[in-house]
Amino acid sequence: MKNLPTCFYILFMSFSIYGFGQKQLRVNGEPVNTNACATIKVLSPVPNGQVGIRCDIRDAQIIDDCIELTVVYGGCNGNLELYTDNKISDSDSKLNLKLVWQEPSFCKSMILVKVTFDLKPYKALVKEKTAMIKILDTDFELYYN
Repeated sequence: MKNLPTCFYILFMSFSIYGFGQKQLRVNGEPVNTNACATIKVLSPVPNGQVGIRCDIRDAQIIDDCIELTVVYGGCNGNLELYTDNKISDSDSKLNLKLVWQEPSFCKSMILVKVTFDLKPYKALVKEKTAMIKILDTDFELYYN
């Protein structure tokens, strides 16, 4: 009976470390990989998401054939996904992209991370229509050539 408090303490600490430990941010369900650009998902219509609620795009730039997004998010984990409907609108000649923060958590920490997504599958379409890349819910419009 004397070991019961010790056992309870060890069990509580194990659960705390497992249950409340910081988990790594994921992109498309995989840990963030700084050596490769993640795939942009195609879905029509582009889904709504929780960017702007403790998750914000601070910068966007095109480097080679990837779009690099600097994202600030409040959380210990989550999953970022970038979507497009793969259509260039005739009215404004833009390929729309939408960043969606799946599985948000609301830890107090604010974390800055750079994530990259592969634009190569859209290069011919953007060049053919002389279009820009528009990141929805932001002011970012980028040229990709």
